[in-house]
Amino acid sequence: MLTAILGALKWGAVGFVVTLFLMVMFEASRIHDDIPVPEFKRRHTIRTAVVLSTFAGILSGLVWLLVQHWD
Repeated sequence: MLTAILGALKWGAVGFVVTLFLMVMFEASRIHDDIPVPEFKRRHTIRTAVVLSTFAGILSGLVWLLVQHWD
């Protein structure tokens, strides 16, 4: 039971970090120096990235648990 919980947490953390990294890189590629971005849009983008990364981490952990129970 403990290994299942630790495995789900590990895969949840991996899913969170990978998703957050990809979203930050995507947003960084869209920034242009000649077009200023308002501060509220930057804050909104950061919040959205964290929320979606959290969802991806939870989903990753749940998928790992599902795969473990198939075995």
